[in-house]
Amino acid sequence: MKDTDTLLSAIPFAGDLSPSSRALLAQRVHSLSAGAGETLLSPGDSVSGVYFVEAGCVRVHYLDAEGQEGTLYRLCPGESCILALNCLFSQMHYPAWANAEDEGASLLVLDGAAARELAQQDPQFVRALFEQASDRLFRLLATLEQVIRLPLEARLAQLLLDLADDKGVIGLPHERLASHLGTSREVVSRLLRGLVGAGLIRSGYGRIAILDRAALLARCG
Repeated sequence: MKDTDTLLSAIPFAGDLSPSSRALLAQRVHSLSAGAGETLLSPGDSVSGVYFVEAGCVRVHYLDAEGQEGTLYRLCPGESCILALNCLFSQMHYPAWANAEDEGASLLVLDGAAARELAQQDPQFVRALFEQASDRLFRLLATLEQVIRLPLEARLAQLLLDLADDKGVIGLPHERLASHLGTSREVVSRLLRGLVGAGLIRSGYGRIAILDRAALLARCG
């Protein structure tokens, strides 16, 4: 079982809270583990707490009437879900899907009653959540702008840059990339072949390596 300091270290603003707020946070937060692809929230779910990603990443996405997926945003360690926050404090049902992307992903969940209590007693808690929500909103708007304004190849190039590790490697199959972009595997495979032919990437089974980051960035529009 993780100790309190380890748990709270995953919440970036915990150290800025008052001692009483930190004590309440420590008492009412718990860790939740999830396997790769596991659904954490789905449309219509009631949101019972504030979710912070502790390890791994969480993908928040939609599913259209034809069954096609599209990514709204990804949550990385230390980040919380703006949709879940809004649903908790507005008493609305969750409107999207949230799935763990990685095996061994974990989240910290602060129960709703404690979150409301902290919001009433500590302005720093409200400020921190507002800052995270504002940042996420602007990033979501940027994603929507990309969908409207940019061709699919530019969006794919940006996605590859966003998902690459420090060695420039993306360990996802074409199907997963297509789900992020809201298109088909066949379309993504065709676009990737074009990037391979231009010498920008190398593509193998379930693995893509960026060879020319500057040139790929130029394709982002």
